[in-house]
Amino acid sequence: MPGASCMLYSQRVLMHVRYGYFCEDCNVAVYPTTTRAELRWLKERAHVAREVARHSSGGLDHWMTEGLAFLEDHAGHSVIVMERP
Repeated sequence: MPGASCMLYSQRVLMHVRYGYFCEDCNVAVYPTTTRAELRWLKERAHVAREVARHSSGGLDHWMTEGLAFLEDHAGHSVIVMERP
């Protein structure tokens, strides 16, 4: 069972995770730990991020990896950036 400090940290992170991707076709959402502006950037430039990932030895930030995976799973669907309800 996680300690109290770990649980408090998780709650604080969740409070700050306000924006995510929502697939209108599948009715599924994901909320990477990042800003709305970065989510929009990644959605508009996913091809660039994938190319960087191929040539980067350190990999991408977790929010980028999570966002790209969601965008790939829902390719061709209507995916929007939305605020957490």
